[in-house]
Amino acid sequence: MLAQLIDNAEKLPDYDLAAWKPVFNGDMDLVIAADGDWYHQGTAIVRPKIKQLFARLLQRQANGDYWIITPVEAFRITVVDLPFVVVSADFVNEKGQGIWQFTTNMGDVVCLNQADHLVVTYDSEQPQPQLFIREGLWGRINRPVFYQLALASTVVESAQGDFAQLASGVHQYNIGQL
Repeated sequence: MLAQLIDNAEKLPDYDLAAWKPVFNGDMDLVIAADGDWYHQGTAIVRPKIKQLFARLLQRQANGDYWIITPVEAFRITVVDLPFVVVSADFVNEKGQGIWQFTTNMGDVVCLNQADHLVVTYDSEQPQPQLFIREGLWGRINRPVFYQLALASTVVESAQGDFAQLASGVHQYNIGQL
């Protein structure tokens, strides 16, 4: 099953996955762990190109399930947290504005230029920052990158308490209470 999926996928350029209507073939024992590692039948997938290929074919369904799809077949997989991990951030000049540019563990490069594309929630009082990657897929911002963003933030005082605010382009993002 895995070998056939790889063969089909390697022949594909970038397509609009939402336009495909593949036949659902059930669950595949493929897991994306919380740390971004990929496992097939309990064995780590170590070849970066295979993981990048599967990441291109990853789609999130309306019910929250994650699927790996090709034009003809689809398999549900398990994602423990979020499918991507944001591993680096750079503040760059884009069209005369300073904007944050992020890179994921799969090599995706994402510019933070939409108001709702950076979200920080809290789990047991620990920040859980996430970044919109593409088409319903989010990435967990790793701790070093989040600290980098926190250091680049400004303190905003409000009646509800002080909070850290990150600027990217024309947008401001609340990344946590102080």
